[in-house]
Amino acid sequence: MYPETILPIVAHIPHAGTQIPENVWDQFTVDRQTLWRELVTLTDWYTDELYGAPAITRCQTPINRLVVDLERYLDDDKEPKARAGQGVIYTHDCSGNRIRKPTTPDIRQSLIDQYYRPWHLQLDSMIAHQITRWGYCLLLDCHSFPNMPFANEPEEIRSRPDICIGTSAGNTPEWLLAHTIKYFGGLGYSVEVDFPYSGCLVPKSYHPNKRVPALMIEINRRLYIKDGLIETYRLRDIPEKLDKFNVLRKHVLDLMLFLVGVSDCAIEDRAKPPMI
Repeated sequence: MYPETILPIVAHIPHAGTQIPENVWDQFTVDRQTLWRELVTLTDWYTDELYGAPAITRCQTPINRLVVDLERYLDDDKEPKARAGQGVIYTHDCSGNRIRKPTTPDIRQSLIDQYYRPWHLQLDSMIAHQITRWGYCLLLDCHSFPNMPFANEPEEIRSRPDICIGTSAGNTPEWLLAHTIKYFGGLGYSVEVDFPYSGCLVPKSYHPNKRVPALMIEINRRLYIKDGLIETYRLRDIPEKLDKFNVLRKHVLDLMLFLVGVSDCAIEDRAKPPMI
């Protein structure tokens, strides 16, 4: 088995989990099958496998975002999706229907303390470890997205691309963005920057930081998941992979290896890794 630090990458994979802890189910107002269909809609299916290359450090969780969304702002006043009932604690589904009981301050704090804060502490620690080992850390914010907007999202005029690359003003250097666009484009994928989703999660303690180059990679689910009507899903049913899933996964792995080589040359002020 490869050691975690054979490559200076942290892959942040927050939305692949499908578990709802037993003590959380009773917080919801809909039956389990209805909630599972919403989970199927919202989950970044198989991103733990797509981005789960050997020899990198992965920050991932088995817990579904319906429990706590680890990428949302804690402050609902700063979180745009909170207006749709999908802040850090989801209260509504993508169609605007209430799916959760009003959350008391004590329950909210318990969820944040149990899931949100440990996750972000773990991410900080993983980045720090990679910087100590390699002198820098390539941070990848790893997601997928549906081919059509969710019901609570604005209608889009142009069609969605195969690949969406999200950027951070303080952590996405031009060289990293340009090489990533060129890589995916060279394989025949359509690529957009900050569309249909924008941004890239970077912990406050590393924003901005030249030794933590970062970008978000979102892959259109039409590339690797079979179409299926959500209304037909029963409890625990999951989407099926397309046959070309493994090809896509290899392309992602090759991208990671390519970007490490580029980063080694581009990050000039990084400390040299210790001798082993």
